[in-house]
Amino acid sequence: MITTDASVFEIQPAAFTYPKNQADLLSRVRQALGEKQPITPRAGGTSLGGQAIGSGLLLDISKHLTRILDFRPEDREVVVEPGVIQDDLNDYVRSAGLRFAPDTSTSNRAMIGGMIGNNSCGAYSVYYGTTRDHVKSVNMILADGHEVTFRDLTAEELQQKQALDTLEGEIYREVIALLTQHGPAIVNAFPDASIIRRTTGYALDVLYRDHQPFNPNGKPFNLTPLICGSEGTLGFITQATLNLVDLPQHSQVFCAHFDCMDTAMRSVPDFLPRNPAAIELIDKPTLDGTRNNRDQTRNRFWVQGDPEAVLVVELFDDDAEQLRQRLHDGADWMREQGAYACPIIEPADTAKVWNLRKAGLGLLMGKPTRKKAVAVIEDAAVPVASLPDFYRATQAIMSDLGLGCVYYGHASVGLIHVRPEMDLATEEGRKHFQTVAERSSQLVKKYRGAISGEHGDGRIRAPFIREQLGDAVYQHLVDLKAIFDPNFLFNPGVIIGEAPITANLRADRQPIVDLTPGYDWQADLSLMDAVEKCNGAGACRKSAGRGTMCPSYQATREENYSTRGRANLLRRALTEPNPIQALKAPELRDALELCLGCKACQSECPASVDMARLKSEMLYQTRPFSLSRLSIRYYGLLMQAGALLPGLYNWVQDRSLVKKLMGVDTRRPLPRLQAQPLSRWWQKQARKTPPSSDDRPVIWVLVDLYSHYQEPAIGQAALSFLSQSGYQVKPVFLKHSPRALLSQGLIPAAKTALKDTCQALADVRKEDRIVGLEPSDTLVWRDEAKDLISPENDQAWSFSQVQLFEELVLDLHQQWPFAFQPLPRKVWLHVHCHQKSISDAADAQSALSLIPELELKVIASGCCGMSGEFGYKHYDVSHKIASQAILPALESADSEDWVVATGTSCRHQMADFAQRNALHSAQVFLSALNPPH
Repeated sequence: MITTDASVFEIQPAAFTYPKNQADLLSRVRQALGEKQPITPRAGGTSLGGQAIGSGLLLDISKHLTRILDFRPEDREVVVEPGVIQDDLNDYVRSAGLRFAPDTSTSNRAMIGGMIGNNSCGAYSVYYGTTRDHVKSVNMILADGHEVTFRDLTAEELQQKQALDTLEGEIYREVIALLTQHGPAIVNAFPDASIIRRTTGYALDVLYRDHQPFNPNGKPFNLTPLICGSEGTLGFITQATLNLVDLPQHSQVFCAHFDCMDTAMRSVPDFLPRNPAAIELIDKPTLDGTRNNRDQTRNRFWVQGDPEAVLVVELFDDDAEQLRQRLHDGADWMREQGAYACPIIEPADTAKVWNLRKAGLGLLMGKPTRKKAVAVIEDAAVPVASLPDFYRATQAIMSDLGLGCVYYGHASVGLIHVRPEMDLATEEGRKHFQTVAERSSQLVKKYRGAISGEHGDGRIRAPFIREQLGDAVYQHLVDLKAIFDPNFLFNPGVIIGEAPITANLRADRQPIVDLTPGYDWQADLSLMDAVEKCNGAGACRKSAGRGTMCPSYQATREENYSTRGRANLLRRALTEPNPIQALKAPELRDALELCLGCKACQSECPASVDMARLKSEMLYQTRPFSLSRLSIRYYGLLMQAGALLPGLYNWVQDRSLVKKLMGVDTRRPLPRLQAQPLSRWWQKQARKTPPSSDDRPVIWVLVDLYSHYQEPAIGQAALSFLSQSGYQVKPVFLKHSPRALLSQGLIPAAKTALKDTCQALADVRKEDRIVGLEPSDTLVWRDEAKDLISPENDQAWSFSQVQLFEELVLDLHQQWPFAFQPLPRKVWLHVHCHQKSISDAADAQSALSLIPELELKVIASGCCGMSGEFGYKHYDVSHKIASQAILPALESADSEDWVVATGTSCRHQMADFAQRNALHSAQVFLSALNPPH
C-alpha cells in the first residue's frame, strides 16, 4: 500500500491502522515506540507538505476518534478528539452563537488534529489569528508512552513540572533552559513578528516573546503553542481544548475587480486600518478555471468582465447600518485605488463567493495539462507592506525560468499561494522544482518572511529551514526535537529533515505499458492523466450531509472507499509492469466494488475526477466473469423473455439459491415484472390517443427497461400526461440499459445500444423533443455518449438535447402552459444522484412547483444508497447510506403524504427500507392534470 496526501509525495508505510478509541490509540503508539517503529499521525490527509505520509506505522484518526467530548458554552470552550471535522464542530456549537475561529479552505474535511499540527489559519487570520491562538490545551502521548496535558501553568506549577523525574519533567527543564540561554537569538533569527501566519520550524519565538517567565507581562507558560505547528513530530495528540468565538452579528463581502495584480496587492496594506475580517486574492487563472466546473460556474455570478485579480473583502459588524456604510465606503475606496468594479454581494450569496475561492486548488489541478500548478513554494508569507515587491520578485523568477504560475490566497496577511506550473514527470520539471524552491527560499529570507505560513514545513520545506534560521538556531530546533523525541520516531523527516525534495515524488511512477482504452480519454490527455486529475485535496472526504460525494466513504469512513483512495490505487496499478494484472488486485477490486457510480465526483470534486467512468474502464480492461455481470449484459432479453411468463420469472428470482448465485443479499426483494409490459398497453392506448396540435413538437419518449417491464405505471403516466396535454407521443422502447452496461464495463455493448437508439430516433425533427424517464439512462446522452459514438451526419438532434422529464415539463410550459389543477398534497421529493451531478436538481423542484397548492418538501439527500445492483449486493452499506438523510426524512412524513423519487433505484430503496411506495414525477403531473374526485 502506498500513501499520499495533497502533496507531490508518496511513501509506502510499514503498517496502517484506524485506532478504534483512545485506549487503542495509546496501546498502538506504545507498541510502536517499544519496537522503535516510526509513527505518522494522519487526519484528513489534506497536507500539502507531505506531513501525513511516512514509512513506519500510519495511524489514521479520521474514522473513529471523531467525538466532541465536552462543550461548555458558558466558558466558550469545547473539548474534542483530533478527528473532529472543522465544519462539523462549527455546526455543533452554532446554536450557542459560537464557532471555532480558523476557517481553512478544506473546512468540510479538515480535522482539528491536522489543523493543530499545521497551525492552520484560513481566510480570517487577519481578524482571528491562527489555530495556535485558539487552542487552550492539548493531551498528548510522549515518546516514553505516557499521556500528558499541556496547559497554562502558574509559576509554582511550572516549577513542579520541572521537578518531575519523567520525560515530561525533562521537557520542561530543557525547554526553559534552551529559551533562557538562546531566546534573543531565536527571536532575531525567526520570521518578522508582524507576520501573523508563520509556522517555520518550532514556535520557540512565540514562547519566548509572549509567555512568562521570559515576558513578565505575558501569558502563563504553556507548551501548547509549541505543539501547534509541530506537525506530529513531538508526540501524538489525543484531544484538545479549544477556545470558541462569537459568531459575527452581521457580515458581508464585496469583490474588488482589478486589471492589474500589482495594483490589487498594493491596495491591501492601506485597507487594513478599516479592520477587515478577510481580504482574499483570486487571480485570473483560478477564475478561468471556474468556467469549466458545473458547480463553480453557478458561483461566479458576481464576476464582471475579465479581471486579472479580485480582492474578496469581508467585513464584520455588530450594527447592520454601520456595516452597510463601511461596505460602501470600502468599495468606493477600492475604486479610487484602481478597481474597475466592486459589487457588494448579498449575504445569502456570500457562501457562493467563498466556495469559489476554496475550490481554487482543485480547479487548477483539474486542468487537462501535464504541467500542474505544483505545491512547492505556495506557503511563503512576508510582511504585508512587502507583498507587492515580493510578488514582483517571484514573478521575475518564474519569467526567468519560463514557467507559468498562478497566484491566490490571503492578501490581508502577506501570504499569496504561488503555484508554478511544471511537469514533475520530466527531468526538466524536476530541475525547475528544485530551482524554484531554492530561489524562493533566498527571496523569503531577504524579506525576513516565513517559508511556511500555514501549510507546514513538512518534507517540502524541511531542507530549507537551516538556510532560513541559520546553523545555530536550526540546531536549537534539532535539540528541541531530541528533547521530545530522543529516538526521532514521531513523523521523522518532517520539519527536521535533510532529504532532497525530489525524493519520493509521486510523479516518478509513470505508465510502462500503454493500454487500449474503452473510452476516449483525449479530453483528459490520456487515461493516466484522467486519474492524475486527483490531486489529493480530499474534497471526497467531506462529512455526510455536505453533498452527494462520496457515499461509500461517508458510510464507512475508509480512505480506500473515497474517490481519492480509489484514484491512488488506480494510479499505482496503471504504473505497474503488468497493469491488467494490477487492476485485478483484491485491494483495488474491493475499493471499486463499493463505488456506487453516483457521478457526484464529476461535479463536486473541484478537479472533476469521474470515478464512475474510471471504474467502468477498469472493468472493461479486466473483464471479470460473474453471473451478475452476464445477466446485466443480457438484461433486456431476460426482461423480454420473462414478460411471457412474469409469474414464473418472479418466482424463480425470489429463490434464495438464485439470489446467492447472482451475489444478491437474500434480505433484498428483487424488482418484479408486472403482468402487462408498457409496450402491450401502448398498442391498445395509441389507437385512442387524440391527434396533437399541428404547431406542437412531437415528443419522443425513451422508455427504459424498468418503466417498460417493472414499473409500467410510470410509463403509462408519462405517455398519458403528454398525450392528454395535446402532444403526439412516440415511445422508443429501449432494448438495453446503457447505464447498466457502462457500470459493468460492457463498453462495446453500450456503444451498440446507443447506436440502436440513434437509429430509432432517425426521424426526429429539429423542433421535436426527446425525453427519458429514468435519469441514469437519460443522462448518459449528456455524459458518456459523446465519447463513445458520433452523431449521424444528417441527425437533427444533438445528444445534449435529450431531456429529463421534469426538464421537458418546464420547457413545454414556457410556450404551451399546462392546465394544472390544484393538488392539495404534501409531496416529499428525492432527486436521483445523476440529476444532482450532471443536470440541475432544482429543475425537478421547479417543475413540481408549477402545480397549484402542492406543498413540496425537498429531501436534503445525496445518493439513496441503491445505485442499480449495488444495493442488492451490499445491503448493510446501502442501508447506512440511506439512513443518513432519506430514511430520517421519510420517518417525519405522514402516511397520507406522497413521496416522489425520480430514479427507479431510489424508489426501490424507499420501498425496501421505509416501506413507502414512491412515485415518479410523471404520476404527479398526470394527477394534477386529471385530479382524483
